[in-house]
Amino acid sequence: MKLLTSAKINLNLKVFSEKKDNFHKLSSVMIPIDIFDELEIKESAEDLITYSDESLNGIESTVHKALKLLRKTNPKFDKNFYINVDKKIPYNSGLGGGSSDAGAVIRYLCDSYQLNLPLNIDIVREVGSDVPFFVHGVASKVEGIGEIVNPLEIDKDLSLLVAVPKVGLSTKDVFNAYDNLSSTTNDVYIWNELEIFNDLWPASVNVYPEIKTIKDSLEEKYQNRFFMSGSGSSFFSIIDNIQEIKIEENLLNFIQVSKKIDCSLYQNDD
Repeated sequence: MKLLTSAKINLNLKVFSEKKDNFHKLSSVMIPIDIFDELEIKESAEDLITYSDESLNGIESTVHKALKLLRKTNPKFDKNFYINVDKKIPYNSGLGGGSSDAGAVIRYLCDSYQLNLPLNIDIVREVGSDVPFFVHGVASKVEGIGEIVNPLEIDKDLSLLVAVPKVGLSTKDVFNAYDNLSSTTNDVYIWNELEIFNDLWPASVNVYPEIKTIKDSLEEKYQNRFFMSGSGSSFFSIIDNIQEIKIEENLLNFIQVSKKIDCSLYQNDD
């Protein structure tokens, strides 16, 4: 089976000082978008998980953690799998590629083998805070430490220009910087009655000051507002007229016109 596992955008991100399990509580409107990793999964004599990016091989990835949690939740489940992940979503970008891969594996195996779905709070604790969103796979308001996922109806089409700098940002580093800063962001944009903002922006600038220069450059080049997704380093801009967008890669690692999709759940590429 071949699966397409989507990226995500945080249209907004509110971070609270209160913590649970050493994670900050948060509130975020998140949407799946049409940028995908490609994942192949099939039964095998033993587990073998490989990535197209060699730097990701030999580490315990989110996919390893997802399989471990599924077996913990379903002790009688004795299948092994060959899983290959062809990475298309830039990592350390705030687009959720690793979380998406894990979420797709959890949901696909639970559906295919009639397994008990792990509790969202266990998924957060043992795999990652964005993973429950990808298990559900639809536009949602995500709260708590990622375990509260409430589907959200966004009834308008949403086109985006997604840009990723060559330098990624560590989520851990950004949150550590957030803990040491007293300010969040006052930069709020209203779209379709939704507030677009990101409380982690000042912390990301603190970790990587050049990111502000990149944002300013994007806004000047495309004459549109750009906002950071998640803990960065990706940016997105809401665009009304796709035909007028002339993409120039410049010093970016990745730039692409994208759109909100209805569901990110393991779209079959067969």
